[in-house]
Amino acid sequence: MAGVIGALATLGATYEMIAGLDDSAAYPMVGKMVDVGGYQLHINCIGQGSPTVILDAGMGGSSLDWILVQRELSANSRVCAYDRAGMGWSDPGPGPRSPAQIAAELHKLLVNARLPAPFILVAHSLSGKAARLYAAAHPGQVAGIVLVDTRTERVDGLILQAETDTFNAMLENQATAYSIARHLGLARLFGAILAGKPLLAPDIATEMVLLQTQGKSLKAMTQEGLTRAADDAELAETSLGSIPLVVVAASESMSGIPNWSEAQMALAALSTNGRLVVAEGSSHLVQLDQPVVVIGAIRSVLTAVRNDR
Repeated sequence: MAGVIGALATLGATYEMIAGLDDSAAYPMVGKMVDVGGYQLHINCIGQGSPTVILDAGMGGSSLDWILVQRELSANSRVCAYDRAGMGWSDPGPGPRSPAQIAAELHKLLVNARLPAPFILVAHSLSGKAARLYAAAHPGQVAGIVLVDTRTERVDGLILQAETDTFNAMLENQATAYSIARHLGLARLFGAILAGKPLLAPDIATEMVLLQTQGKSLKAMTQEGLTRAADDAELAETSLGSIPLVVVAASESMSGIPNWSEAQMALAALSTNGRLVVAEGSSHLVQLDQPVVVIGAIRSVLTAVRNDR
């Protein structure tokens, strides 16, 4: 039995090595790379119309996470999806990979890419913290925000108090499992199945899994997770004033994660012009399960901003 397992592992690793040689042709990068100070970040902008919508994926995700949302919105808006340092097509960046560092890098990216403000920031999961810090540091640039099932200091604070070591170990074990699946060719062979998102075309789903299981992406994911609460004290003091804000929460998270419901309501209350929308029947990846809900939220913010001009 051990010999059979060893042979299958060797076969899988050989398959991955050979198939991976053609990745640049099979899955070409769309968009451009922008220098942000000795390393480059990837950004892909399509469509026309102001304000520009900036899409940021959750921990472990890439710009492809937004493909269903971006394509639909680009009919009458400029929509840009980017990859944080180490994720997707972007180069690895310096540590710590904290929300504040990510917010600072996003600012450099937008300046160096010559994208004019104002922006609508759309953030999923952990990237919601960076979006809020960006808005606090550059309030004149941010016209509106959409937070998609985002983590908050209220949730991470509870985790840090109760089970930090368990959470961090789970994060590192996940990265190890993804790495093994990639090395053995399983991520490539079963990518569309592993993604488990029926609205995605199989080739896009496979590409998404391949981006997520790159060595640099797994390292960045782990680093971001371990420093997820580095700026929680600052976040607890921030407000979003009166800018248009929509918080989209997944019903699975609302019912399954302690304090998530209260945290999402608190997020919506950060702006006097904020509201909460629950995506019923959706997993944490609302933009892939129910993109129409996220699209509707972004359009409502765009309308509010444009009507206020």
